[in-house]
Amino acid sequence: MASAKDVLLAQLGTGAYLFDKFTADLSDEEYFKVPVADGNHAAWNVGHIACSEDSMVEGITAGKKHIAEETHELFKGGSVCTPGATTYPTRADIDKMLHEARERTVCALKAFDDAKWEEPSPEGYPKEVFPTIGAVWGMIGAHQFWHIGELAVCRKALKKPPVLG
Repeated sequence: MASAKDVLLAQLGTGAYLFDKFTADLSDEEYFKVPVADGNHAAWNVGHIACSEDSMVEGITAGKKHIAEETHELFKGGSVCTPGATTYPTRADIDKMLHEARERTVCALKAFDDAKWEEPSPEGYPKEVFPTIGAVWGMIGAHQFWHIGELAVCRKALKKPPVLG
């Protein structure tokens, strides 16, 4: 039987694969194109997942953030996505940020002590949603798929072919 870690590692691998597939054929201009009013372009979604993982892994492991705070501000939940590339790091830097954050997430998960899985979640997490550290790890595995849905909207608005089916 697979462990919770095994399931999360599979989710993280699938998510990384899908983020790459959903953005691979976007031009740089398309990567920063807001698909609908009040929507988020691909760049924001990719940067958001990188920064979210950076924050959540830091909270779980009592480590440090690796992404600059001003970058976190650009991509934090509730931030306003600005059309175009002028406000953001380059596409190459955003993509690199996600790959490096994912690598750190996977390393932290593999090294995480299973005995801590049921410990209370760190401060700042609503206990009714994230009562344990394991629940926060679960969020890391699931969160990326919400944003793959947003990438699908970006692709439709850009009249790109579907990635899945």
